[in-house]
Amino acid sequence: MKMNVLVRFCAIISMLFSMHSMALSEISPYQGVVPAQGATETQLSEQALKQVLIKVSGNVNINKLDDSKLLAKHLDDLLAQFGYQELNKKRFYYALFDKRKINSALIAMQQPIWGDTRPKPLIWLVDENKRLTSEDMIKSQQDEALVSGLQQTQLERGIDTQFPLIDLDDALAVSASDISGRFYQTVADASLRYDAEYFVVANLNKVNNQQWQLSWELVQHLTKNNNNQVVIKQTNSGDKAAVMQAMLNQIADYYAQRFAILENKGQKSTQVLSINNIHSLAHLMRLNALLEELNAVDTFEIVNISEQQVQISVTLKGGLSSLKNALNAHSQLESNGSTVSPFHYNWQP
Repeated sequence: MKMNVLVRFCAIISMLFSMHSMALSEISPYQGVVPAQGATETQLSEQALKQVLIKVSGNVNINKLDDSKLLAKHLDDLLAQFGYQELNKKRFYYALFDKRKINSALIAMQQPIWGDTRPKPLIWLVDENKRLTSEDMIKSQQDEALVSGLQQTQLERGIDTQFPLIDLDDALAVSASDISGRFYQTVADASLRYDAEYFVVANLNKVNNQQWQLSWELVQHLTKNNNNQVVIKQTNSGDKAAVMQAMLNQIADYYAQRFAILENKGQKSTQVLSINNIHSLAHLMRLNALLEELNAVDTFEIVNISEQQVQISVTLKGGLSSLKNALNAHSQLESNGSTVSPFHYNWQP
């Protein structure tokens, strides 16, 4: 398949100016990034498209569908840009696909769309030497197998991770024994500085030279009542890279289940949101930008403005639970615990 002249020109320009190291956090769910060896550009584009379909839908089996296979025949129409970039000193091929066209294709295939609501889990990991793993250890790739397992799954599933700094503040707040003992509140308190709604407590142990065991839990910290809810509890076995991949894949599956939206093709429902503490036009503009980014929202309009409260009528793409999950994932919106309506929030500037 031949790429059209405009796309190829964009690729050449991109290759000239984009050979710098690219951070994982800069990669859009609509951008496929695959190793640039042993394949033609068309084959690489097809691999990138498969990756994007998984990242955007959250469905790891989507490429088994006949409709997904047919999309590969329309690469020229779907591609917005492609080229090559360096990522952690390795050469990768990237392909950025048209967001609107990918979304339209998924809707036609009756597949969900997982938008930008992708919380970054904070991982408190005790390694085989009983040490807490720091962000610096990850960035400097002190453990290549561990890091490669994380990075591959981040590329494939479209979620990023963060590790604690393990500086003096962290050392005073939490210890490896707190992680191993699953003292959730202690870990939650230490996680506040990272603004992490979800954190992982994990222990990595060596069984033999080829076998590792990762025991881990994904915990959601509920700010409203200062409670901690274990949402996944799992033990994975395999080589070191494989157990890290398995953990991130399971976290991605959980996020997709909560935040991906299967659009309702029939009559769409509406819900009124009440937002307190809107004191200025700047607050209102930031609220407007937040709602525009929510994948759960089709359209919205302001129906009432009082001195400090705004009421907004929202037309939904999916159900109310999808809207609630999406709103609760944003730290700027805090539920005020109203018994009248669960969609009553305080704005946090």
